[in-house]
Amino acid sequence: MLLIAAFFLPACSSLVDRISQKPKDFEVSAEARELLTLLENQNRTLKTFKGTGRVTFRGNKKKNLTSSIVWIAAVPGKLRIAVRSFSGQPVVSFASDGRWFYLFSHADSKFYKQRTQNATLKRFFSIPINSGDIVSILGGSMPLMQHNQAVVEQKESEDKYVLILKKRWGNVLQKIYFNKNKSQVRKVEMFGTSGTLLYSIEFCGIQTIKRYQVPACLIFSDAEGRGFRLDIDRYWADVEVSPSAFVLTPPE
Repeated sequence: MLLIAAFFLPACSSLVDRISQKPKDFEVSAEARELLTLLENQNRTLKTFKGTGRVTFRGNKKKNLTSSIVWIAAVPGKLRIAVRSFSGQPVVSFASDGRWFYLFSHADSKFYKQRTQNATLKRFFSIPINSGDIVSILGGSMPLMQHNQAVVEQKESEDKYVLILKKRWGNVLQKIYFNKNKSQVRKVEMFGTSGTLLYSIEFCGIQTIKRYQVPACLIFSDAEGRGFRLDIDRYWADVEVSPSAFVLTPPE
């Protein structure tokens, strides 16, 4: 019996260790829950908006290119964007109505349509961000990744707080950087399943439109430094919008 006990006890101890190392299904600190609630309620009643501005594209060792841009959006995920040259000539238009993604290239009169609920805009902006997240960001709210863990870290040297969202085994999904009093988001980073940075968005300016805090300047970057800067010149909140605004039709 002593020999049997001596054999099984270490095995049981090892089994207990392995069980205790299993991750918790959902673990959120009190401070993280407070910030998540703040983000979930940010501009909650803002459903439709539009704006104009200037977009400056940046590439590796390439000259920056600036174009004018106009957009209209409706929560959740409905978006239409038109990019024009600085002289005012239309370059490209694309739209998403929640079911279809549309693209029209004015330079060669090419029309493109694809069924998708949340189209990615990587082929246009080099950033793997989907249309729904673009709508959230332009509306001054924060898209939140589905997560199992949430913690807050303080960057004392930079005088800021970081809300970190993780998967069940601790893989980082998203980092959201707040100012020192945790009242405004300064930057967000999105990560892939392997933990690599997909893209980051820096809020380089905030403005108040009606009762909403919305961006005045945004910088989108991928892991290699490519991306674009959006400077918003005019912004309208709570606008009337027809569902047809998010549908493009081929030219006749």
